[in-house]
Order: sequence, then structure tokens, then C-alpha cells
Amino acid sequence: MADRFEGVTGVRAAVRALPGRGLVRASGADRVRFLNGMLTADVAKLAAGETAPALQLDRKGHVQAELVLLADPDVVWLDVAPGCESELVRTLEKHVIADDVAFASLSGDVVALAVEGPGAADAVRAAGGAVPAAGRFERSELAGAAVLWLSEGALTPDGVRAIAPGAAVGELRARLALPELAEPIAEVLRIDAAIPALGRDVSVRNFPQEARLERAVSFKKGCYVGQEIVARIASRGAVNRVLVKLRTEARVEPGSEVSLDGAAIGQVTSAAESAATGAIALAYLKVEHAAPGQRVVVSGVAGEVAGGDTRR
Repeated sequence: MADRFEGVTGVRAAVRALPGRGLVRASGADRVRFLNGMLTADVAKLAAGETAPALQLDRKGHVQAELVLLADPDVVWLDVAPGCESELVRTLEKHVIADDVAFASLSGDVVALAVEGPGAADAVRAAGGAVPAAGRFERSELAGAAVLWLSEGALTPDGVRAIAPGAAVGELRARLALPELAEPIAEVLRIDAAIPALGRDVSVRNFPQEARLERAVSFKKGCYVGQEIVARIASRGAVNRVLVKLRTEARVEPGSEVSLDGAAIGQVTSAAESAATGAIALAYLKVEHAAPGQRVVVSGVAGEVAGGDTRR
């Protein structure tokens, strides 16, 4: 993955803004119990300083929101994927009855950044930031403000993410002194790593297993909203389609039909191309045709299934 990042970007590290990410504080004595019953992660097992990916599902097991949980001694922070915060908070608050839990958005006060690439950790340390161990977060002080640092970037496992007060972002960028990761290049890296994007590759009609989001689901904890359906799928292997990465002989477009022997077997959701990766895409395919090496045709262009999320 490190060689691929350098091949695509030409640098060992780059910084990228993550616009639209939300930050919500969950407080109150019942916050852990309440969130444990609403989200897919095992919130009760999170110790202070630990993080966990999570999903919010509807009662039919469909993905409604994607987030990362950060556990502090007195609060749980919800680092929410773009476009999810308002509906997530509305749903959570709707289920609060006699629970001692409250939600407050800090999204207007903070900015999320990702430092990506094999040189990310060195750049963050040189800037006076923190590089947490996997599954953890840390704080550092910058210009009198606290910056949250999360292990794993938005695109690369050796990256680092930062959540900083808006007033400190200029100073943070200056200290990092890194080139900007342009959005088209970031999209190439995302698709090459087979990381699904909410709203593009994951809709409110997808189950976690279809989108290969099992890393955000605890299959050992007790009940949560949508758990019965997700557990049934896990035990029976009942999804009909899964998200895969394709390599194609020429660039294809989102919405293109994927076929095998003239019969439709899926559809492209994201696509990109670079000199380092060639033409690549993400697509949902029928499970029986989703194994790596499967040859397919995408709107007349030959292609092959190349695998799934490299973070798994």
C-alpha cells in the first residue's frame, strides 16, 4: 500500500481536508448503555482513549450512518461521516426516553484533516502532533487548543486523522508543511483500497455485509437496532450481492452495468483511473460471481474482480 500511495501521488505524505465530517458529544450517565443499544460497535468494551468504527442501522438492518466512536472518561465522541450527522442525532434523540444522555454538536467549531501516506507519522510527529497506536486516539496542544489525533487515515492504514478547532487549522497545516492531496487523487486511492463511500457505494438500502462493513459491527454483543437481521445474515450468509473492486481495460462510469456471458450480474458505483493503478472501479456483484479473478464485462469493457477492502 505504501508503494501504491507514492506511485499515485509522487510523495510519501500529503494532507487532505475532510469537509462535512461531524463531531458530536454524547454525555450523561446512560451514554454507554444507550449507544450500545443503538449502534453496531461494542461501546461497553471501549476503555478511555480507545476508538471503534460503528454503524447506525434501521430496524431492517440497513446502513443509515457510519461513524467512529472515541471514548473519554466522561463522554463518548461521535466522529460522523459526511452527510450523516443531523439524521443520526435526530434518530438517537428520538429514542431517548428516560435515559440520562444528551447530544451536542461541535461540528461548527472543528475541522477534520487526514494526513495520508507512509510518511504521515513522521510528518505528524515533526509538527508536534501525536501518532496513536491502532484503535486509539490522543490529544496534543497547538496554539493553546487541543487537537484530537486518531490512528488510521481516511484512505491509508498508516495515515493519521486530526480533529482540530477551526482557529488552529492554519497553524496545523503550516507545521505539517505537506502538499495537498487533491480530491481526484484521493478518489483513486479510495477506490484502489476498496473503501466504500457513504452515499456513493453505500445507500440506506444496503446491509453492512453487502458493503463489506463488517469491521464496524460487533457480532458478540447483545441487542442493538437492526441486530437481528445482521446476525441472521452472518449465520446464513444470506446476502445476494457484495461490493468488490474491479480492474478494467478502460475507464468505466458509475452506473455502468456489469455482465457475464451476456447476463447482468451487477452495477458500478465508483470509478477512477491513474497511471499507477490503471482503470479501477467499485461495483456490487452477485455473490456467486464476486471471487477475485472472475472475468466480467462492464458496458462493453473487459474487466476482472480484484478484491475487497484492504483494511479488513
